[in-house]
Amino acid sequence: MLLRDRKKSIDRHQAFFVTAILLVLGFAPMGCGEGEPSPTSAGKAAAAPIVFASNAPLAWMVRELAGGAVGVITPWSSQDGEGEDWSPTDAEIRLLQGASLIVLNGADFEPWAGRVAIARTLLLDTTAACEAVLIKQDGIEHAHGPRGAHSHSGFASTTWLSPILYAEQADAIARRLARLVPADAQAISGRLARVQERLRALDRELKESAKQAPQWLASHPVYQYLAASAGASISAVHWEPADLPSAAQWAELEAARATIDRERVPMLWEGEPLPEVREHLEQLGIVVVVYPPFGQRNGDFLQSCETAAAKLRASTAESVGKPK
Repeated sequence: MLLRDRKKSIDRHQAFFVTAILLVLGFAPMGCGEGEPSPTSAGKAAAAPIVFASNAPLAWMVRELAGGAVGVITPWSSQDGEGEDWSPTDAEIRLLQGASLIVLNGADFEPWAGRVAIARTLLLDTTAACEAVLIKQDGIEHAHGPRGAHSHSGFASTTWLSPILYAEQADAIARRLARLVPADAQAISGRLARVQERLRALDRELKESAKQAPQWLASHPVYQYLAASAGASISAVHWEPADLPSAAQWAELEAARATIDRERVPMLWEGEPLPEVREHLEQLGIVVVVYPPFGQRNGDFLQSCETAAAKLRASTAESVGKPK
């Protein structure tokens, strides 16, 4: 599944590994204009545990909760994609083996995890306690982008799009971080409380959107948990933002649109669609809502969700009391 078309240079790939190796060895890379580190700061950097996170929402959560008490490595970020198709090389496996904690999403997001030689004690499956509410996918084969024909089978993986499940994942991360850096346990607990309050507010916003418009459309089957936690039903096609849909794809969407008796219907997109696609959607009474499943790279992931949820709320307000 291609969520972003972002090319990475070889220089960036090499720079990531230099930085990651320095972190594992206990050295903090210096920026331009920085002086020599003091013995105190050098000792603190050397003592900082290294944590691997398998996708951007998890990496953001680790950083947000740890507050600088750990170093976070994301070797998948030097490549295209957001970690969903990543399979570690031998060098990357050695990098993981040197980490103090490996934070996984679970829910079939990391099929490579069962194939690599890593101590089980290092692994944290953040959705292990949520298995009863994980959503099975249909496994229907389709093709788009350079990946060619493939299917989305097993569990839907984007659990973090549910504020309720993401809060559970945050709690699991916080508990392990408190064990990893016990001196920071109280601070981690305080940060967790602030994150959970934001997630409760996000959950209320999404539920209000579902009350206003209980049926949504989606450009890709990645919003199952988002819709389920909000109390909405959702019908998804398999479109990419940079692609022009075929006549058959338009017919499929129009059939799904015809089942929704509303003048205006929100459609969630991973990225901004082509202008001509947006225009055609508007003609069908479909409102585009860009809701990036992985947020904006290196940004505040939760803020990205809050911004998208506000746009969703605005789009559903247009549907209130307006049947077709």
